[in-house]
Amino acid sequence: MTELPNTDPVPLPKRWLLTQYAAAESRRLDELCGRIDGAKLCERASRVRSDGNVPCTIDVSRKKLSTMMGAQNCHAEVVFADGVVWLARFRLSSPGSPPREVRDYVLRSEAATMEFLERHTRIPSPRVCDWACESDPENMVGVGYILMEKLNGTPLDWQSAGAAQREKIVQGLAQHSTSRSGEQGGPQGPFCSSREALRSLVEAHLRMVAAGETGTAENAVDVFLAHRFRLDILDEIWKPTAAAGTKDGETFFLKHADDKGDHILVNSDFDIIGIIDWEWCSTTSKEEAFSSPCMMWPVAAFYDGSNELADDELLLARVFSEKGREDLARCVLDGRKVQRLFFALGPGGASHEDTKTFASLFMGLKRAFDLLGSELTPALFMMLADPAEVRTHGRHGSEPRALYFDIREATSEPHG
Repeated sequence: MTELPNTDPVPLPKRWLLTQYAAAESRRLDELCGRIDGAKLCERASRVRSDGNVPCTIDVSRKKLSTMMGAQNCHAEVVFADGVVWLARFRLSSPGSPPREVRDYVLRSEAATMEFLERHTRIPSPRVCDWACESDPENMVGVGYILMEKLNGTPLDWQSAGAAQREKIVQGLAQHSTSRSGEQGGPQGPFCSSREALRSLVEAHLRMVAAGETGTAENAVDVFLAHRFRLDILDEIWKPTAAAGTKDGETFFLKHADDKGDHILVNSDFDIIGIIDWEWCSTTSKEEAFSSPCMMWPVAAFYDGSNELADDELLLARVFSEKGREDLARCVLDGRKVQRLFFALGPGGASHEDTKTFASLFMGLKRAFDLLGSELTPALFMMLADPAEVRTHGRHGSEPRALYFDIREATSEPHG
């Protein structure tokens, strides 16, 4: 009997994994629905409305929540009797979720950021009406939540937008970016500079790699050395800032952490209605805050190690320049340095799983700092030359997997 060819576009192992993933997503949504007390949430929403005790309804069924669900959060509409609509935002949980104390911290950070934006900036974002942490003893809802106004906009699909639509979005982003740029908020600690904060972050990742908490036996040395390399070059980014520093030290700026496009809500004319998803927002250096959003990056070329800017990034720089902000335009034009420095930093980077991608991204990092023609830094060369140096940092005793030779080969091959 002739065996029919397999015409299934999804291989069986991958299809099985997708099925298991969907089942796990369904279970965690069911678990969340079972914990939410919808009646208590409605009671709370009615009580906190500034114009009186207006009754409301909310549907927290799995079917309803799944229609407004992202990778980390889901939402439900709070519909008041007078037609006003709010959104209730809930954090999804999974086996990989951080401890409750960290989840509460993230929720407080997001709520505080949105309240700051409303009070002190003209950046359009949803108004926070109420919020409570999961651990709050006065929270009768059963889960952590944020109640916010619902903005009537659609998430931006940057890749599907036309040239004129993209330019309109860029003009809007530049306007919002410069509305309060240069304001001095003052660091709250524990770090006084971006350089100090990044150094501490990289050193923390180095300790985790050395202790076997992240990475694998096969890639731990490569990942360790790539992170160690960052320590040797991070001063190259903030030298200009340090030289031209203010009397009170470095000025910090708010940076959206997930700027892939769908964080922007637009109307049918591509006017910016609002900017959402502020949960991982942080204060950063000027160089990082005003570098181009990742929705503009030429992704394939970026992963291949190229640092050439896309037309959209050049457009953003031009718009900043036209608004008289040559300093912000320079942040875009020189942005690959800070973007490369932060990209794939930590255990979640895809570059740790694929040797070729790892090498290409590392070459992109070297290119950004004009180090292709230079020798490896003394610290990096020492660790590559003496495996015992690596062994002293942790329990992985394997020989370095020819990272040095992979880099030398990659330098002779054109990328991008």
